[in-house]
Amino acid sequence: MREFRLRARVYFSDTDAGGIAYHRSYFDWAEHGRTEMLREAVPELPQSVLSDDGLLTVIKSIDIHYRMPAHLDDEIEIITSVSRIQRFSCIICQKITRDGETLADLKVKAAFINKSTKHPVPVPDAFLKALGEGV
Repeated sequence: MREFRLRARVYFSDTDAGGIAYHRSYFDWAEHGRTEMLREAVPELPQSVLSDDGLLTVIKSIDIHYRMPAHLDDEIEIITSVSRIQRFSCIICQKITRDGETLADLKVKAAFINKSTKHPVPVPDAFLKALGEGV
């Protein structure tokens, strides 16, 4: 599995009054990791172009396991990889880490839909080619 890595920092807006990251912040960081993975893997198809072409990416499900809290000013890394591609969806595994220590694990099922009909469409060939190599 090819891994995509994104470094980030925990900002004040990510935390509560005690400086501990909100649970929703992990979802935001994971979204950034998935977006940047797709941008790096298939640079000719950013989300704006997909949308103009009538395709949207949607999340069908997210399973998250919180292991340790992130704190204000922590440098974190979001590690993203595609573990399985099916005809209409893919499974994306993500880890949010700090200094090599896992803070959270996520398993995300994502799909593509037609923007007008909202019906599922097959994973685009460009994504299959770029992401399917390491699966």
